[in-house]
Amino acid sequence: MLPAPRPAAVVPAPEPEPADDDQELVLKDLTPDQVRDWRVRALKDHQVVFDHIDRYGEPSARRLFSNQLVDQAQHLSRLGHLDLGYTTWGQA
Repeated sequence: MLPAPRPAAVVPAPEPEPADDDQELVLKDLTPDQVRDWRVRALKDHQVVFDHIDRYGEPSARRLFSNQLVDQAQHLSRLGHLDLGYTTWGQA
């Protein structure tokens, strides 16, 4: 009879790195075209806002995008069932 297999070691998921003040200075280095590109992408896909918050922090996202856009993205994410960019209707 073979011995029972050992249980796999549980490795905790890595913690996201906390945003620090040095990362927020990136905004000062962006050109107007880069800022416009970030904002347009965020309007089309709110995940861009959340990715920016995860990497640079919410204050940075509010400065780059706007308080209104960050609030709207957070509100829509809490609804969960509402995705304004997707339709289930097919073409006739």
